[in-house]
Amino acid sequence: FGYPACPNLEDRAKIVELLNPSEIGVELSDNYMLVPEQSTDAIVAHHPQAKYFDVD
Repeated sequence: FGYPACPNLEDRAKIVELLNPSEIGVELSDNYMLVPEQSTDAIVAHHPQAKYFDVD
C-alpha cells in the first residue's frame, strides 16, 4: 500500500480487518502504518500474465 498499484493507505485497514495481524503482534497506526515499523505487507498474484501496474 502506498505504491502506484495500491495508492490509498486507508485500504490497508480492510486487509487488517480480514487477516487480524494482531495475532502475530502487528497493529495498524492511526496513519495506516504497520507497527512495528519493520512489518511488511504485500498483495502477490502468482500467474504467468500477472504484471505490476499503477492506477491512473
